[in-house]
Amino acid sequence: MIKVLLLLLIPQLTTAAPDLTPYKWKARVLVLRDTNQSRILAAREKLKRHAVELHERDVVILEERSGETFKIELFGKDGGKKWQGEQAFKVETIIELIDSMPMRKEEATK
Repeated sequence: MIKVLLLLLIPQLTTAAPDLTPYKWKARVLVLRDTNQSRILAAREKLKRHAVELHERDVVILEERSGETFKIELFGKDGGKKWQGEQAFKVETIIELIDSMPMRKEEATK
């Protein structure tokens, strides 16, 4: 009986990687990856304090229920992975990185 219950719980904890195709050339994507919902919520709260700056930089936040430890990844508008961090990430670091990207520099001059 216990084996059956464990098999039923596993699909709820893991999902396929998010599809970034709808965001390509439109938005930068931050993907929060973890199976621990409380760490995801803490990261969301940290990001929420910088909502205006992230919105100005066309950042979309997606969540993925996978991995054993928290991971955050930044994907550029071209769909390429630009940065990866752990639970102690700094939002300011992400913003500085985005601001250093050629596409963002071009956007800022318009």
